Amino acid sequence: MSKRFEQWAALSPWSIISFSLGTIKLILNNGYALIPVVYTGWQQGFNSPWVIVVLAATVIAVFSFSSLQWAKYRYRLQEDKLGIRQGLIFKKNHQIPLNKIQNVRLVQPLYFRPMGLYSLVVETAGSKKDEAVLAAVNYRQAMQLKRALFSQQEQANSTSSEAATQADQPVRGITTTLVTKSVKDLILFGLYQNNLFWFSVISGSILGQLDWEQLEQSQIKQTIWQWYETTIAVNIITQVVFALALLVTLYLLLSLISIASAILKYHPYQLARRHDTIHRSGGLLAKQNDSLALSRVQLIEFSQPVIGRLLQLWTINFKQVKGNEVEQMAKRHMLIPSMKRQQIDELMPKLNGLAATATVLPTHYRGIHIGWFWRRAWLAPLIALLNTLFIGINPFTETLLFIAAVVTALIYARYRQWGYLLQADNCWIHTGVLGQSWQLVSLKKVQHVCITQTPGQRKRQLATLTLGLASGEQHIPYIPLKDARQIAETALQLTQQDHHNWI
Repeated sequence: MSKRFEQWAALSPWSIISFSLGTIKLILNNGYALIPVVYTGWQQGFNSPWVIVVLAATVIAVFSFSSLQWAKYRYRLQEDKLGIRQGLIFKKNHQIPLNKIQNVRLVQPLYFRPMGLYSLVVETAGSKKDEAVLAAVNYRQAMQLKRALFSQQEQANSTSSEAATQADQPVRGITTTLVTKSVKDLILFGLYQNNLFWFSVISGSILGQLDWEQLEQSQIKQTIWQWYETTIAVNIITQVVFALALLVTLYLLLSLISIASAILKYHPYQLARRHDTIHRSGGLLAKQNDSLALSRVQLIEFSQPVIGRLLQLWTINFKQVKGNEVEQMAKRHMLIPSMKRQQIDELMPKLNGLAATATVLPTHYRGIHIGWFWRRAWLAPLIALLNTLFIGINPFTETLLFIAAVVTALIYARYRQWGYLLQADNCWIHTGVLGQSWQLVSLKKVQHVCITQTPGQRKRQLATLTLGLASGEQHIPYIPLKDARQIAETALQLTQQDHHNWI
């Protein structure tokens, strides 16, 4: 290890930029809620001189606070731990054991790109936020730190895998590219992995400010309605085709933000392997280089949303130790987008070093008992039928009957998609409604098991199995009791014989 890291060192003054933006981000963490206020105020005009005073005071306060953060921030790297000292009034001294580091990310935000600087982000198991951020370090220094942080893990992993054959081991010191993704792949990823939340928030705020009465009386609206009456409304077939075309167009418009986000965040996407660590690089605005030790992976999820099923594309998520807050989990997943089944089957054998030993994505599973469906399917139809009996047939009860039918169909679809498959030391769990996902659980990573039975399950010799992992619990309901016991006993036998750290 380089001697230069063993002494307490300060960050570059350029890190004040990172501290300032971090403070602003903290202030505006829920800034989307201010969009209607800002839009309305902009329409009416910001004439108050206090706005300028408040803005100036905020800028000065943020810059002063960030400068003090930089002045008080120190770090050093010893043989077995990373030390961080920071704090203005309340001093903080972090000691991060190197063998507890779960993920190391190398990020180059747009504002650091002209100076060729990076931010090194360290994440540990179970923390709800980044454990340490070393901002404004040059590339050489960042890579030296990154290699040093993972050196102990790689030594431990290599020691524990000495019994593996030479053919199965990656060449030491050589970086092997596993997956690359083109712009087309990322466009498809943004299309099928569409997150409509942000578009809904932004567009809803702006649409709420429009004068709909004026639009109702506009000439454009009248022209469009007249065209619809004369061209589309002539028969039911053209109306159905028009409705479907309108839905597809609306979905494509709503997907624009997801597509743009996928390209900006991941292009040019590359997943590589060095020793027992995988590295994901990419990003247009902020260059990123995430590192993850294969031994840290708790669960592998293969997800396929509805549009993904039509395109026959999957997303792979390597799930790590779960933090204290669910909303923090998104950044802790290293994912591979737009994967065909054949590409998955070609990739998995190259990931030797994972606790999971499966090499092929399954094509079948054993479904759960239909009792799960009957226990949940009766409520919605009962409510609709009772209202129909007491009120009679009217638009309200017809709507209730339709909703009950849809809810029952969705519950049935979920029942049909829920299943499991035991393969050697691995347990596959299949879930979904219209989309589908496979959860690959290595029974070596199971920390606790629980078998529960309701009175009805006990009569049918059924049970619900819970597998507790560091990434969260996985449930398989309404399966035969003998299968639940077999999976649980397999997990307990494996963990009893294996004394390695679960995490």
